[in-house]
Amino acid sequence: MKEVTVEIDDDLYNYLEFLERTRYIKNKSQALHKALLLFRRLSMHDWLPDVYRIGENRVIVMDRGMLLDLFESLTENEIYRVGSMTALKRKVLKPEFRDINLTKKANWPLVLNELQNLGWGNFEKVEDEIKIENTAVPSQYLKGYLETMFKVTLEEHHTNIRDLIVFRVAKPREDVWL
Repeated sequence: MKEVTVEIDDDLYNYLEFLERTRYIKNKSQALHKALLLFRRLSMHDWLPDVYRIGENRVIVMDRGMLLDLFESLTENEIYRVGSMTALKRKVLKPEFRDINLTKKANWPLVLNELQNLGWGNFEKVEDEIKIENTAVPSQYLKGYLETMFKVTLEEHHTNIRDLIVFRVAKPREDVWL
């Protein structure tokens, strides 16, 4: 490990003090290290004024209500089809997924982690269930996306918990062009 000395303004220093005092961070060094890792991971060095990218992806900061307005103009079937088409394009355009058998449940975390890293929500695979919390998109979109990626039929298990979606694997499915 190398050591670097950094000068920061009082406001940032006070913020780090607050995070440390509330035990949100272990120490200032850890916070700065994590921030640099995030900076590198998000390719922030490649950001231009008003254009944000993460690798080949474009970042658009949008109010959740605005995003939902777009989806509300579509029927549930159309939302499902858009999710499915997105997955088909992703499989073709994402070289990391081409040689991976996504019908094997052991490989599903690769897709779920990517979605989580891209801000779609919190994803967790537990046996034959996929739990999704705080998603940015409707469940029909996710269902179309995940069914197409994993070549399965998913049933949504409705819960009384707000912002929680649970999909259960019903059965494998054949490729179907929509």
